This record gives sequence, structure tokens and C-alpha cells, in this order.
Amino acid sequence: MKLLYYITSHGYGHAARTVALCNKLPSAIEVVFRTTVPEAFFNREMARPFSYAPAQFDCGCIQTDGVTVDIDATLSRYMDIAKANAILLDNEAAMCRKNNVDGIVSDIVPFAFNVAHEAKIPSLAITNFTWHTIYKEYLKDRPDFAADLALMEKQYAMADALLALSPASSMPYFAKAIPAGPIGRKGDNIRDLIAMAFGISDRAKIGLIYIGNFGMNDMLWKDLEQFDEWEFFGLYPLPGAAKNYHCIDQKTFAYRDFAASADVMICKLGYGTCAECFVNGLPIIYLPRRGFAEYECLARAVLQWGHGHELSSQMFRSLQWHNALQSVASRPKPLPAPASGIETCIQTIYDMFDNSQHFA
Repeated sequence: MKLLYYITSHGYGHAARTVALCNKLPSAIEVVFRTTVPEAFFNREMARPFSYAPAQFDCGCIQTDGVTVDIDATLSRYMDIAKANAILLDNEAAMCRKNNVDGIVSDIVPFAFNVAHEAKIPSLAITNFTWHTIYKEYLKDRPDFAADLALMEKQYAMADALLALSPASSMPYFAKAIPAGPIGRKGDNIRDLIAMAFGISDRAKIGLIYIGNFGMNDMLWKDLEQFDEWEFFGLYPLPGAAKNYHCIDQKTFAYRDFAASADVMICKLGYGTCAECFVNGLPIIYLPRRGFAEYECLARAVLQWGHGHELSSQMFRSLQWHNALQSVASRPKPLPAPASGIETCIQTIYDMFDNSQHFA
């Protein structure tokens, strides 16, 4: 079986849940990633063979900082990409036929389903929201985007089925929706190794900071030193950060293992972060992400879970984290939830593509 897996060009969250799923697929299934997410990410995260075919067919959201969307730039860029996609459709479908692609999976590139329809091969969406969900909210500011939004809805409707990852937004345009649990990378608790490698006390509380790699440089990261019982870790350098902030070298440590070892995640709220906190039993301190339709669904799920602490943007940016950190430190960590969506996804892939006429 050969799967062509389209992954949105927005950030790393979609790619992170994709590798969590694809690492569980049997090696007999050939996986080809079609995306602009850097190949180095897959080289680091994938534990099985894969192929990489870089291309961009969507743009996600163009942001001015970690939580603020530039609506005009986003919709203008997508309109340009959609025009290019229309020209590329025949060639992309021909490429699928030439390379004997048995099925297309997309998270959540709408054009992928157009390609599958043109190539006459089955297709499956795996996501908790779509760009239609997000862009629909922006239509009041850009009514000229209506035709592109309608085309996007039509493309999503071409999918044979949707695997709706929990917590999922409403996506009524898919012909068939299959509920699925969360998907996230499950890590191992390596607190002792972390303490040894970074020369910190094994009694220190560990906070994992993830706000993306741009747009939050105005925060006074030196003030992290006020939390003297905590050691903080992240993927990116923070300007002027205190000595109790440490960068993670992903060549040495897997990020998922930090998620399984930390006491709290301090972050913007996205699906990948939420899912990995759920499956690793990691409480969340987060700032609002208004104007992004996925946020409300995720915030409700975190509230129901009972281990999330929403701070106002002002409190978050000024590092008024004392009460939230104290609350986290005073309570037992939640039990990890199973990444149950993976099993549902694998079974659906077999049900859809193994019974297809494209298998001899």
C-alpha cells in the first residue's frame, strides 16, 4: 500500500500528530509526505522508513506573533496559492497515477481531495478542524474571499471520509465523519537524565515553554528567575532569559520525553500541544488565542479535563504566573490519557484503502 500524505504548511502541530500516527503504521505501508514542513523534522521524529516530496498547497495562517493572525495577508496568500493549485491539478493527479498511489491522506490541505478526485483514488481527512473552519470567521473582513471559501468547502466535501480527532470542531461538509480520540506523541519520563544533563536539582519543578519561534520577544524573560523553585525548558532561545531557562537540544533529547517529564506546559493553545498534554498527563498554563476558531473548542476540552489554567494576555506576557504555578505544584499530575485516535486511524486506513479497487 502506498499513501500520499499531504500535511499543511502551517507550523509543526499537524506534522507532529502525523508522525505519531505514521510511526504506528506497519512497515509494509509506504508513506510519502507531501509538505513544506522541513525534511529534518521527519528525519528526527520518524522511526520507520518514509519518503519526502516537498510542495506547498496551502498556507495556514500568517501571524504577526504567536497568537495573532494577519487576516489580509493570510487570505491574499491563500488566494494566490489556490490559483496556482488549479493550474497544477492535472499534473498532481498524473503524478499519483504514475507512482501507483493507492490512497491520499490529508491534514488538512483541501487541494489534496481535489487531487484524489481527479486521480480517481480514495482519500481520507484526519484533523480536528479545517482551514474552512478558520477562514469562515474572516469572511466579514474580506467578502472578496467568498468564492475561494466556497471552493475550499467543495474540495473538503470530495474526501471519502473524515477522521474527526477529539476534540473536534464542527465540519458538516464532509460526506462521512468518523469520531476518533486524540493523537499525540507519547514520551518517557526522563527527569533523572534531565537533572543530570542540565545540572539542576532533582527536586526542582520543570516547566516546558512553547509559544512558537517568533513574535513574543517583548516579554521580560529575565523575570523567570523569580520562580526560584522552577527550571524552564523550551525549543527556542528566549531573549534575555534567566539562568533557569534552558534550550532543548533535540539531537540529544526527544521533545515528547520532556512532555512526559515536566510538571507543566506553558503555551499558546493548539491541538498538538493539547493532545500531547492529554496523553502525557501534563497540566497546561495558556494564553487566549482569540480570532482563531479552533481555540474555543480546545479551551472547552481543557476546561472539562480540569488541568488547564487560562491567563489573560496581559498576565501571561508580564509573567504573572505565580498563582497558576502554585496551583499546578499543589495538585497531583493528571493520569495520561491513551492516544486512542491512532488505533481508529489505522483501522480506518485499512478499511478504506485495503478494500479499494486499487489493490490487486
